[in-house]
Amino acid sequence: MIARNGTTKSVTLKDVAERVNVSPFTVSVVLNGSKSNTRVSPATRERILEAAREMGYTPNVLARALRKSSTNILGLYFGYGHLEPHDPFHAEVLTGLQRGCEACNKDLMIHYSFHRYSVDEVFGELTGGKIDGVVLIAAPGDPLVSRVRGSNLPVIAMTDAIQGIPSIVADDAAGSTAIANHLHEKGHRTVLYRACPGESDSASRRQRAFEARASELGMTTFVGRTSDWRGRVEEAEADLIARRRELGITAAVCWGDPSAHALLAYCKGNRIAVPDELAIVGFNGIESPVEPAKVLTTVRAYWSNVAQGAVHLLVNRLEGREVPSLTVLPVEFSLGETS
Repeated sequence: MIARNGTTKSVTLKDVAERVNVSPFTVSVVLNGSKSNTRVSPATRERILEAAREMGYTPNVLARALRKSSTNILGLYFGYGHLEPHDPFHAEVLTGLQRGCEACNKDLMIHYSFHRYSVDEVFGELTGGKIDGVVLIAAPGDPLVSRVRGSNLPVIAMTDAIQGIPSIVADDAAGSTAIANHLHEKGHRTVLYRACPGESDSASRRQRAFEARASELGMTTFVGRTSDWRGRVEEAEADLIARRRELGITAAVCWGDPSAHALLAYCKGNRIAVPDELAIVGFNGIESPVEPAKVLTTVRAYWSNVAQGAVHLLVNRLEGREVPSLTVLPVEFSLGETS
């Protein structure tokens, strides 16, 4: 609709009512689903719908959400910077979230931990009424976690288990135990463990479980660490690998597949035969976008299922049903060519 000053004016319920010659309340009953005992004849309903289409009426989504106390939108807070659609892990998580939302007839809004926003600003976005609840992917030490945990916002944590928030994770401990058992059966007694470069509850569970089981089996573990999430081999680790015969290191366990693939590339560049001179095992089991030279021995964690499960748990919370404090989904050991 064009106003007198030439600008575009939003069409209101009153405008449609005047066109059809009924009350705005009757129009609201038809177009916005207002709850009442008012009955509208099929002919009047059709006239209202036709007039709304012709005039370009669009409902006030915010007002409707306030009436229903629901937006039908779920949020995702990603506390590790940017979600990269080309990253295999991120892509699998997004796929699972989308499938979960589709199954539950929900939409998804993504929030990030960009440094230009303060914790208060991000918290305000999450609790400002745009979303009904949030799936949280963040380290337990993320400053937003304590704010969300103390709020009335329904929340489910995934990947990293967070105390005080219902969480859904992959069975990292079982996966790492399977890796230790496999390497021991293959005769490996001294192992390099490539640890996660940052704070991650999931990665910490993997490392603790591997070291515990390796110790029970009489294996020795050297811990290496890179500052690069993609697993670049840095000086300290390169020194351990160069001294592998002296130290007895015959295998390397990587906290994630990107770290394992980076180590494979390093070994190829330095003419270290895999697995004859150094066996390599990863974790996650997400297919690489580039075909690797060797099929990686790894643990398959079904992150799409974890993400989909997070959506269902969140919807259960929104609908007033009890959810467990911790849901653990199974993983699968996958034997490849690198061990």
